[in-house]
Amino acid sequence: MNLHEYQGREILNSLSIQVPEGILASSPEEAVKVAKILFEKTKKNSLVIKAQIHAGGRGKAGGIQIAKNLDEVYEKSKNILGKFLITSQTSNQGKLVKKILLSEDIYCSECTPPAEYYLSILLNRDIEKNIVLYSKEGGVDVENVSKKDQNKVYTEIIDPMLGIQLFQTRKIGFNLGIHNNESLKNFSIFLLSLYKAYMNYDALLLEINPMIITFDKKIIPVDIKIVLDNNALFRHKKYALIRDRDDMDSIEKEANEAQLNFLKLEGNVGCMVNGAGLAMATMDMIKSYGGVPANFLDIGGSADRERVEKAFYLILKDKSVKTILINIFGGIVRCDTVAKGIINSYYKINQDIEIPIVVRLQGTNEKVAKELMTKSLLPIYSTDTLKEAAEKIQEILHV
Repeated sequence: MNLHEYQGREILNSLSIQVPEGILASSPEEAVKVAKILFEKTKKNSLVIKAQIHAGGRGKAGGIQIAKNLDEVYEKSKNILGKFLITSQTSNQGKLVKKILLSEDIYCSECTPPAEYYLSILLNRDIEKNIVLYSKEGGVDVENVSKKDQNKVYTEIIDPMLGIQLFQTRKIGFNLGIHNNESLKNFSIFLLSLYKAYMNYDALLLEINPMIITFDKKIIPVDIKIVLDNNALFRHKKYALIRDRDDMDSIEKEANEAQLNFLKLEGNVGCMVNGAGLAMATMDMIKSYGGVPANFLDIGGSADRERVEKAFYLILKDKSVKTILINIFGGIVRCDTVAKGIINSYYKINQDIEIPIVVRLQGTNEKVAKELMTKSLLPIYSTDTLKEAAEKIQEILHV
């Protein structure tokens, strides 16, 4: 689950990490009211207007603006809110900006601009450990840093039993060029608190870009990105309840509401499977026979007819799907339940749809299920093995 920047600030602030002053707004009029409060509170001559979308590269796309008075706040907020922001991390359509964060401008106009650092904590699945990824060169062009020179990006592996150690924080600070004793001490405290936030909130990624050191040696996270583990949301009900579902793909949103494990992919073969492991094996088989999975869809082991119906309906909504492979091992969920769900969903959407369906059903009531599908007169091909199913998919795609 992606958090917005203002939510990330809330998490860091809860652990006594200093973040820039900021207030949320959803209209130009509200932005002006908020700006009055911030100008008065910070005693500064400018503030930053930041679009709240789940994508990086906002600055280059015009999603981050500096405003020096209330008139500029209104005009620039108006130009951002309600618009689709297209960045390097969005689709060609972009993402609709519904909220903006008006934030304190922490860059000191009277002094030399501070150095911008990149710092992130994330899970490295290859080594099954958390790592700290960091660089002296943060800011808007950080994605190009590793491409130009990999030696400018450092990695520190964290022992899962010990957590991040003080000597590691000092090593990271030193590699970033933080040699002043006071700054290094503040950085160590900052990084220890950051790692605590990462662990306490079951994050998969906590990214600070940029991080700066102010003229009075304070460590400030200017921009914050946090991704929480969906499987741990039951421990963080506050964020589960305020999840930005509008930012999700429309089909994924429906699947989430129906408690289906669904992920949209860029392919042409729709998949419906019960069990994550079986789903991955099915997708691998499709790829090996020349197809490309259009989705990951696990209906679970206890799915009823309505749930199967909903799952099939979601697959058929995807216009890129040319054929569908259904691979069900009927243990808890009965094969005839799956067959009824498929048939009902097919007729509810449109009886004229002619997408071929390849089905492999094994287990409880599989004979009943096959009879139901045969009597339906739908374009359904029943197979006994996954290999046969994949071969049939290959045949359909290359007709």
